[in-house]
Amino acid sequence: MKRNVFNFPATLIVVLLLAACNGKKDSTQDTNALTQGFNTITVSKDLPYREGDSESWKLDLAMPLNFGSEVRPALVIVHGGGWRAGSKSVDVYQKMMVDYAQKGYVTINVEYRLIGEAEFPACIEDVKCAVRWLRAHAEELRVDPERIGAYGHSAGAHLALMLAMVPDTAGLEGDGGWDDYSSRVNVAAAGSPPTELGRDVPMAKEEWWPIGYIAADHPPLFLIQGTSDPIVLPERTRDFVEKMKTAGANIDYLEIEGQHGVAYNEKLEVTEPALKKFFAKYLHPEL
Repeated sequence: MKRNVFNFPATLIVVLLLAACNGKKDSTQDTNALTQGFNTITVSKDLPYREGDSESWKLDLAMPLNFGSEVRPALVIVHGGGWRAGSKSVDVYQKMMVDYAQKGYVTINVEYRLIGEAEFPACIEDVKCAVRWLRAHAEELRVDPERIGAYGHSAGAHLALMLAMVPDTAGLEGDGGWDDYSSRVNVAAAGSPPTELGRDVPMAKEEWWPIGYIAADHPPLFLIQGTSDPIVLPERTRDFVEKMKTAGANIDYLEIEGQHGVAYNEKLEVTEPALKKFFAKYLHPEL
């Protein structure tokens, strides 16, 4: 089922000038001539990725404007906040969205229903719907549907891993539409990733967590963990990584000194280059 909700309000399109060309320009040159010497992106805010009344079913989009005519990889950014808080508007995720668009990716920064609005697994269903929306509009966005990655931190890391690991047949697609398209991404990275809940509560169902999908046939994964994280315990992340490696999965793991904020607001001098290298290896933004 394909619905057309792909409308960009003109007032929400922002052109960002990113990299000036060398040399001085004559001040009398017109704007069009001047901007030909820049790489530019467009940023669109609050695009609906499905029909319905929820204000959470929206995303922000940043994409290369004059990087050439070839198709591009895409990156899906999923915010954290314990599934109860957080927003795509947080500056960390906005910066990442623009930063990767500058490098040639089409990036979407996804809002989803929090637990106060809809119980689990609505958040999983929502981010999967956003990926289906992205693939449904791949032609307009010049996205290569076989080069889609995902990144999230904390609760967003859980959701990014679910986008990579959960098959379309698992019963977690929801009712958002775009049913002719897959919700599974081709690569995923996760900072401070909850791979299991670890408590005997309704939310701890294995089918809602990466630990329930240990197998070899997953896309490449990259997990980043702090050694002193009091929220996502490093021993659980290590256990998950070891089980995945034993199964034969393609998984990279970076454990660094730090707490829950690694890859968010801690150790960025290490984690940002590592993430960029990982995504470039598999998504090839230069093609």
